Amino acid sequence: MKFLCLPGGYCSAKVLEAQLGPFCDALVSNGNASFHYTQGTAEVQIPQEFAGFFGPPPNYTFIEVNGPVIQANMRDFPRRDTPEESIKAAVQAAGDPTFSCIAEVMDRLVGILDSGDDIGGVIGFSEGALIAASLILEERRRESELGRIPRLKCAIMFGGWPPVHPVTGKVVMADDYDEAPITIPTCHVVGASDPFLDGSMALYNMCDPDTADLFDHGAGHLIPRKQQTAKEIAVVVREMINSVA
Repeated sequence: MKFLCLPGGYCSAKVLEAQLGPFCDALVSNGNASFHYTQGTAEVQIPQEFAGFFGPPPNYTFIEVNGPVIQANMRDFPRRDTPEESIKAAVQAAGDPTFSCIAEVMDRLVGILDSGDDIGGVIGFSEGALIAASLILEERRRESELGRIPRLKCAIMFGGWPPVHPVTGKVVMADDYDEAPITIPTCHVVGASDPFLDGSMALYNMCDPDTADLFDHGAGHLIPRKQQTAKEIAVVVREMINSVA
């Protein structure tokens, strides 16, 4: 299976390829897999205190968020009784933004899926997982309204956040729906020490519990690079791939 790979905010396709290296090697070693890397188109300047954290410039984002919002969230991410309440508090603290650019982002990514490149899955890290989830919702919307057959059969989310609705541009969560809006099989790779774990869990809660796997690597907001951990994740992902093959 070929995967569309989406980096975290302020990162790039090149950085993501390096971050995913051990996992991709492990996945290729236990079966057929290939990867198509892309990135956001909005170039951003990294705040000096985070220089180097997101990889060398140029740095990009899929959805534009100014530096002060990112810094505030990184320093003091709210914690509430449920992941959804935490995200709602974070969104409120950020001024309840609308990401009107999401429609353009979805058009570009759907164009990649429709290019005949045989992409059947998506991998997203952090903001990339948010975009991956948004893309799954957009494929569902286009199927319902336009009759377009979805290309994505499964998804791998490293960390992440709940998606942005592809029409309203607002962050959406499980309690905005009567039933799980993401029904394709998913694998959620999270870290118990991630300060943004509630974002990952709010995304997980949007997925069909019967087809959503949860893998806790125990570390922070990162893609695990230890060889043994990468192999263990690859085993779970391979089972998911086989289930949709």
